[in-house]
Amino acid sequence: MIEDTVLIVDDEEIILESLTQYLSERGFNVVGVESLSAARKVISERNVDIILLDIKLPDGIGLELLNEVAKMEEKPIVIVMTAYGTVDTAVSAMKKGVYDFIQKPFRTKDIELIIKLALDTKKLDKELKVLVKTQAEKFGITSIIGQSKKIEEIFKIIKKVASSGANSVLILGESGTGKELIARALHYESKRAIWPFVAINCSAIPSNLLESELYGHEKGAFTDAKEKKIGLFEKAHKGTLLLDEIGDMSYDLQTKLLRTLEERKIRRIGGTTDISIDIQLIAATNQDLGKLVEEGKFRKDLYYRLKVIEINVPPLRERKEDILPLAKYFMQQYNKKLGKHFKGIERSAEEALLNYSYPGNVRELKNIIEKILILEDDDYIKLDYLPQEVKQEDFKSPDNERAFDNVYEIGLENYIKMKEMQFIKDALKKCNGNKSEAAKLLKIDRSTLRYKIKLYGIE
Repeated sequence: MIEDTVLIVDDEEIILESLTQYLSERGFNVVGVESLSAARKVISERNVDIILLDIKLPDGIGLELLNEVAKMEEKPIVIVMTAYGTVDTAVSAMKKGVYDFIQKPFRTKDIELIIKLALDTKKLDKELKVLVKTQAEKFGITSIIGQSKKIEEIFKIIKKVASSGANSVLILGESGTGKELIARALHYESKRAIWPFVAINCSAIPSNLLESELYGHEKGAFTDAKEKKIGLFEKAHKGTLLLDEIGDMSYDLQTKLLRTLEERKIRRIGGTTDISIDIQLIAATNQDLGKLVEEGKFRKDLYYRLKVIEINVPPLRERKEDILPLAKYFMQQYNKKLGKHFKGIERSAEEALLNYSYPGNVRELKNIIEKILILEDDDYIKLDYLPQEVKQEDFKSPDNERAFDNVYEIGLENYIKMKEMQFIKDALKKCNGNKSEAAKLLKIDRSTLRYKIKLYGIE
């Protein structure tokens, strides 16, 4: 079956006939034309994989056809052939997207070889596009589940940063909020998506080994350096490097990292030459870097170098609208993985899930749903299936044990009061009863907090 179409554009009859015959005999679908206008007509009416293009044609310069090619969704590969070849012409052609350049006279088998290499390149490009599209669907913005205003704001930032080509991004947020998901989305929504995404947790590797992981080393650089090692900076070249938990990086390594970001060059441990790198560096942490700077544990200049673009990921307790969409998403995922058939979540279980504070954030919610689907066989997730700590934080009041079963039964005003009471209890619990700290967490005055504690009879 003939799959590849070759368009030959040349006004020399002998070359046109000989190439057409030679390539047709080798299974190519060949179309031959003698002018620029005829070539334009062909590419407007049919799909072409390869264009063998002469530069000097009766009605113009062959390279003018590249303007039409550039606008095509499925771009054919262009190979220029001419008897008027010069270095300048070749460079000009290459800059305009020409795959290769061959000077007449040439052997037909040389043209065949170039065509085969070009088709292999096109096939790899197609496979790469499919892979990138698949990865983008898996790790791009659509992989982040949420409908709260805070998450929608993050979506907007991701799109802007991805299109801007920013080289440094700082992601802040508690553990389990999905910082790595956002880092991956930044990568796969950008032009760097065809290049590697590399991630490392700075807190998981001892400081003396982290430098070697990042920068690599030459053979014999130290006692255990028996082979040359390529570091993560080099592996992430043209792509993205995520430094997770950067707040745990040693001060000395911070200094080296700052220099790397400024110069965009690295040198392997034990090496003597600098290596240029082109990466997007994303740093993430659950720590307060500003506070670490004040304590002298994090370099101030590195901090400001990293936070050119800063993304703050809110904890799950601050975006309640995302809890049920996330829970149902995880339920669907584990239905597929475990072969279960859960259809939804009962109302009482939904209320309990909405009212829980999630110290472990999205990761904790995911683990809750996974555990239920592993242990239970049912159509719906029920209140009894939830962990005890989740059920205990379900909103209750002394006078109305299940007041939140139906907001319409108690009225909106009472419902809001119950919500407020639970948030105050939760804040006091998190701050070990410290009213000043709890007021800061709730972003209200201490006097207001004391009044509400008395109002609701909170001990």
